[in-house]
Amino acid sequence: GCTVSGYYCEVHHTTDYSTCHSTDINQLTFACGPHHRMLDPGGWSTRKNTRGDTEWKPPPHLERGQPRTNTYHHPEKLLHHEHDDDEADNPGAA
Repeated sequence: GCTVSGYYCEVHHTTDYSTCHSTDINQLTFACGPHHRMLDPGGWSTRKNTRGDTEWKPPPHLERGQPRTNTYHHPEKLLHHEHDDDEADNPGAA
């Protein structure tokens, strides 16, 4: 994933502003300048998944069916403990 810190990034609307004509904080993400310029109709696009992470979707000719979320700044998201699912179903039990 991109290693540029948020300080040097631009704010990006995951739902194109020209389509929705509004700014919803839940639909914003950061993108560095070069990656932000890659986003265009028919090319790369973004969307929020059910966990609130931004997924980068490539144009059809580059699609390989793999998730494209950047965990560089959130390595803890790569960790999955066996009891995580149990805890979500039964908060406070461990």
